Amino acid sequence: MKQNEPGSTTEFDDFGRDVTTKKLAAGSVVLASTLVLTACGNDGDDDFSTASPVETVQSAEDAEHSVSDIQAAVDIFVGALDDLGIDHSEPERRQVGGSGAKAVFDIDVNGFDSGINVFPDADALETWQGLSDSFGGIHVAKDLAVLSLNTDEGIGDSAEIAPQIAEHVGGVARGV
Repeated sequence: MKQNEPGSTTEFDDFGRDVTTKKLAAGSVVLASTLVLTACGNDGDDDFSTASPVETVQSAEDAEHSVSDIQAAVDIFVGALDDLGIDHSEPERRQVGGSGAKAVFDIDVNGFDSGINVFPDADALETWQGLSDSFGGIHVAKDLAVLSLNTDEGIGDSAEIAPQIAEHVGGVARGV
């Protein structure tokens, strides 16, 4: 592949065809597929203990700030569920996969698989929300985090509680 000009983001194949759009479309399909597989929870049978760890390099200060932001986001949603008397399990952290999030937690809400995703920036959140909306997802967004509610057998329950949770946390309910 050759590049159009130095610094250009347009890429061409060996026949001079622009392949930038195809790469973006392929990336969107992969991200959308991952969203479908990860956003609505799992059945609890997955064993992530054999997965290879992802190594990142960051300072101790960045790591502490990141963990505290993640925990604060989880605490906001769990606190709202508690305050509203909505039954839930304890969040369990799991592999992020290709969701674009920096942290993902499984949590049952009113007996249905749900999840909390914390994103590294507004662009990642916006991308995830667009995909969630396109697949009929229901979630509550607050800052850079979402509580993704079940849209399978629990869709009616999710549509009912999402606005309540959003109001309680000062966030936005989407998909209802």
